[in-house]
Amino acid sequence: MRVFILIISIFSSAHLFAQKELIDTHLNSDFYATQFTGFYLYDPATKTEIYNYNGNKYFIPASNTKIFTLYTAMKMLNDSIPAFKYQFVGDELHIEGTGDPTFLHPKYKNNKAVDFLKNNGTKIVFHWNNFDEESFLPGWTWDDFRKDYSPERSQFPINENMVSISKIGTAIKTFPIYFEGLTEIKEALEPRDFYDNKFYISQKKRSEKVPFIVNETVIEKSLSEILGKSVDMVKTPMLQNPKVFYSFKTDDVYKEMMENSDNFLAEHLLLLASSTMQGKLSSTQVINYSKQNFLKDLKQQPEWIDGSGLSRYNLFTPQNFVQVLDKLYNEFSTERLFAIFPIGGKTGTIKNRYKDVAAPYLYAKTGTLNNNVTLSGYLKTRSGRTLIFSLLNNNSTKDLSLIRNENEKLLRIVRDNY
Repeated sequence: MRVFILIISIFSSAHLFAQKELIDTHLNSDFYATQFTGFYLYDPATKTEIYNYNGNKYFIPASNTKIFTLYTAMKMLNDSIPAFKYQFVGDELHIEGTGDPTFLHPKYKNNKAVDFLKNNGTKIVFHWNNFDEESFLPGWTWDDFRKDYSPERSQFPINENMVSISKIGTAIKTFPIYFEGLTEIKEALEPRDFYDNKFYISQKKRSEKVPFIVNETVIEKSLSEILGKSVDMVKTPMLQNPKVFYSFKTDDVYKEMMENSDNFLAEHLLLLASSTMQGKLSSTQVINYSKQNFLKDLKQQPEWIDGSGLSRYNLFTPQNFVQVLDKLYNEFSTERLFAIFPIGGKTGTIKNRYKDVAAPYLYAKTGTLNNNVTLSGYLKTRSGRTLIFSLLNNNSTKDLSLIRNENEKLLRIVRDNY
């Protein structure tokens, strides 16, 4: 019997060594030699580390940061998005923003919040005093001001805080309508002035979508036109104990953020989470709260700056991501979780990769910044195990698609041999 057990033990050790050697060979190839790579692999069923390659080192995570945003939002928000806080004072409807990103968002067609604001109160009194952080966060690239992946953060977003511009001949239409008088057909270096809400569309283009500068006038005029009633902007605080009006299902927003790596949704999910706390809307406050209450057991404390991963000041380790993914895996149903994450060969940013004719095997969040490619999530092996991994690549001068190709080869090795 002892001999049999010894033989099994030797066979098992040899098998584990062979598995590890396959990954070692791949990661130690010339391809990865000139970049910084981290790979951490974990079995949540046995709670064991399977593979650790720079797992405790810090990396710029890019949009893998959204995994932390997702976990924090799922811990702090209920099943519906808090659209705004409100009170009736006589025939006036007083409101305060919560950072709800779905208001007149083109992908969320339900006008429930709009209808409530239209049909209640003779006028709207908007309490514009509960958000005083900068519109942009530290480490964001300054020249992203005109890019549709980098609109400003605000307490009451409208149309993703972007102007939708369309042109037929010399006729210009915008949404919100307020910006029509601020838009002209002109060949310009940028579609918007840096400091002003002045927009330009080329003769050659039929449409454009450009972030606008958020201020009181923009919100007042835009809301008044949309709702067909007077909107007064005030700096006084709301009375105590306002009610909360709820809009879309939170999982619909989580899914869009994760599948299409939506930076705007990610940033505002942190603000929404902070709206459930005392004080003003603050992503800094909610990040600190999450670190102190949900993430204090992390093996390395991350430098967590924003919700989206746009900031190059973010620093996370592969172990950070695996630990949070493990928390998600244990605290929420896999059915719900895997419906939110991009699915290899099926949805989101990995719909054209990690294909398998039998069944999906990868549920993971991508991340991309210049010179950096990241991927973290869940992997189902051919043997039936579900493993958690984080694969982070920084400081590469190679074409990023080539890195993704090599990373896919690595994760197929894991799928086929574990």
